[in-house]
Amino acid sequence: MDASEAGTILIVDDNPRNLGLLSDTLTGSGFEVAVAVDGARALRLAREGMPDLILLDVKMDGMDGFETCRRLKGDPATAAIPVIFMTASTDLSADRVKGLNLGAVDYLAKPFLDEELLARVRVHTKLRKLTMHLAAQVDERIAAEAALQRLTQELERRVGERTVALEGALAGLTQAQAQMATVIRAAQAVSGEIVLDDVLDRLMRLTLEHAGARKCVLVLSRESGLVIEASITSDPDTVVLGLSTPVGPGADLAASLVEEVARARQSIFVWDTSRDARPADARYLAKKGPRSILCLAMMCQGELIGVLYIEGDAAPEPLLAAQLETLGLLASQAAVAVKNALLYGHLADMTSELRRSNERLETEVARQTEELRQTNERLQRELVERARAEEERAALQAEVIEAQSARLAELSTPLIPITDHIMVMPLIGTIDSTRAQQALEAALNGVQANRAKVVIIDVTGVTVLDSAVASTLMSTATALRLLGSKTVITGIRAELAQTLIDLGVDLGAVVTKGTLQSGIGYALHQAGDGGANLHVNGRQARNGVALGRKNGH
Repeated sequence: MDASEAGTILIVDDNPRNLGLLSDTLTGSGFEVAVAVDGARALRLAREGMPDLILLDVKMDGMDGFETCRRLKGDPATAAIPVIFMTASTDLSADRVKGLNLGAVDYLAKPFLDEELLARVRVHTKLRKLTMHLAAQVDERIAAEAALQRLTQELERRVGERTVALEGALAGLTQAQAQMATVIRAAQAVSGEIVLDDVLDRLMRLTLEHAGARKCVLVLSRESGLVIEASITSDPDTVVLGLSTPVGPGADLAASLVEEVARARQSIFVWDTSRDARPADARYLAKKGPRSILCLAMMCQGELIGVLYIEGDAAPEPLLAAQLETLGLLASQAAVAVKNALLYGHLADMTSELRRSNERLETEVARQTEELRQTNERLQRELVERARAEEERAALQAEVIEAQSARLAELSTPLIPITDHIMVMPLIGTIDSTRAQQALEAALNGVQANRAKVVIIDVTGVTVLDSAVASTLMSTATALRLLGSKTVITGIRAELAQTLIDLGVDLGAVVTKGTLQSGIGYALHQAGDGGANLHVNGRQARNGVALGRKNGH
């Protein structure tokens, strides 16, 4: 049984035998079972355990089933638990109407088959779980809509605040656009070069021009440490390349400031060296005397490429924020250009090495190609074998499917031998025209193969019967009579009998019995097998009638 269909069933009956039979049937099908022998205990167990379904006997000593159901439905905690009434009363119509008016979802008339009990219990437990799941989804939907409404209000507030902020930023953006145009032109000029010396020459000249500085120095981060690679001064404006001078106390710049920028990976602007200079740079500053120093960290994808060092002689006033931002963007573009130039130089070195490696690889490839050819031939042979095995597997699978289909057809219309001359065909559930035709074919084949004298068609478990199906059953009886076999129909309940009468079906040509047990007795008498050993399961025969024997009910 599917785990999603299992549930807890509360059985209420004052007959211990009935409780045992019902409990064994339900637990054997995967349900958890609780039992109560009177209405008061049933009410307490229902509130404590909240079962998925209650099977409630109508007639009990003390508080009967109707009063118990009325109290269950009157309690908000247990009102939603579905109740199925069980009764052996002959006045089914009155009891059924009264039970349904009290809130019951179904009615079982004793005696009933295990399959009918399980089918109805499964349907109503599944409906109970689906109802609870739907209620939970409704609660989640209501909570989600409330959260969405609060979120909408919060978004409206944030949009208003953001609009005000954007209006303020628009003015700054207009000013920055002019600076960005300058950066873009400079970036295009720098990125247009690929050779490292050409990149450094162009970068030095652009930085000196846009910063209005007297001196610019480019420091690159190498494996050995920080190294001065290029410099330029305003007089003369000549770029000096290939310096390869380590940054240290003897370098021609404020070394400690450069080292701090490289360590923190953040730019530093000292707009008045007379007040904010680092003590370690005091000797250099006293000798060279720059009024301001701007050190820009050149970062590319989180990697420090170098430091762009700029000295100025302007009045001791800080640069505008837009100017600093422009120079910072220029440093970022310069970092990309320098990294690309370094990679290009490294690529050139690698190309010659790659050429030599290719020559070695060609020899190795020739050897491996031969090995692959041999391997491919072996794989082709294996694929042919695998294809043949797959065809055999597909053929075997088709045979299995055909055998399973035939077995399913047998199970839908089982024909059970009771004795050497008697066979029983139990029909359960809804019988449509297809199943009725299968039953006809199964009965004819079984009688012909076993030479049975009597065929019992048991319709105790049939829930729906239409005119076409009834006609097919009558045709079955006629066909069996032609083969020399007598037909007995058992288990016709009041509802099915009324249906057959409404449909105008003539049952005069066949023998009908109320129960399977009486039908078997009649068949034994007709076949002359009164002393024969029955092949039917004794426990199933007992279960079919046991629930009706309860205190004279």
